[in-house]
Amino acid sequence: MFLEMNPGQIFGIVLGIVVVVAGLIVLLLTRKGKNKVVVDEQLINNMISFLGGKENISSYQQEAGRVKFEVIDLAKVDLESLKTISTKGVFITGNNVKTLFKYDSNVVIKMLDKTLK
Repeated sequence: MFLEMNPGQIFGIVLGIVVVVAGLIVLLLTRKGKNKVVVDEQLINNMISFLGGKENISSYQQEAGRVKFEVIDLAKVDLESLKTISTKGVFITGNNVKTLFKYDSNVVIKMLDKTLK
């Protein structure tokens, strides 16, 4: 079948494929930034409050895409409220609270640095 096509038909098919691929690339590149959620001061302040306040956070760090907090008193942490902003999960191990956000964890760490230091 392909051998029976004239050069104009082959050119049309190749051109169609190129247009579809280019369209998909443009679509993927324009959608890439739209899923990001802005990390603002209010979110960071809520996070700190839900963790029991600045004085309850002894350290924090990025760990495999999560933000890990070491808190002094786990009883001061409002886990239910924390889960409302860490919708992908809150994990507790001892006095460590690991949060998995839909936000870029690097941005969260930078905002925490600005707020807590």
